[in-house]
Amino acid sequence: MKKHLKDFLRPTLRILTEIPGWPDAPRCFRVRRALPIVVPIAAIALLLLWHFAWTLPRIQREMTAQLPMQALAQEVADLQLSGTELQTIEVATRAAEANKQLLAKPSQLPATLEKLRDSARALGWQATLHPMTGSPTPLTPDARVYFLNARGKLTATTDNVQPFPTLLDCLDRLSSSAPWIDLLRLTLRADEKGRHSVEVNLRVGCLVPHEKIPE
Repeated sequence: MKKHLKDFLRPTLRILTEIPGWPDAPRCFRVRRALPIVVPIAAIALLLLWHFAWTLPRIQREMTAQLPMQALAQEVADLQLSGTELQTIEVATRAAEANKQLLAKPSQLPATLEKLRDSARALGWQATLHPMTGSPTPLTPDARVYFLNARGKLTATTDNVQPFPTLLDCLDRLSSSAPWIDLLRLTLRADEKGRHSVEVNLRVGCLVPHEKIPE
């Protein structure tokens, strides 16, 4: 192998150091002749050696060390993208469902109370319900919902032979109806003739349009 290497280097050195027209030129001139070619080649070789022996392995080590962080960052980004889309759809759906459970404006309260009267009448109760006076206010300054209050009286009709079961059914329909209605007070009375009457205080959920309560 050494012989092959020498056989390769000798003609190469001769080509680099040969001075045309001066075959027996001194060694110093031959070296000077080769310097403009040897020095750049040596510099390039050193740079390549530095790159492959030091810089490239260091970069690869740093990239390998950063792989877990990159994978975690990508996972977080994927979760944010998927979570944002899913949460947006979910929030929009829940908001639409919640809005259906609220009055859009206070003027809808009388019609709601009329529906409650009809529902109670179908169960054998005569209902008298009235909106309560006074300006309603939101629970907090930035609330999107406030409540309209109403009160009334339910009296069992003469043909209602099961006042208690029908009253429970009436109250169950009240709590499960739309819009959102809360029962705040319930007072049950019975006279000497066995006739039953119920006094109730209600509140009905209503949206706050433009964060202001309409007059």
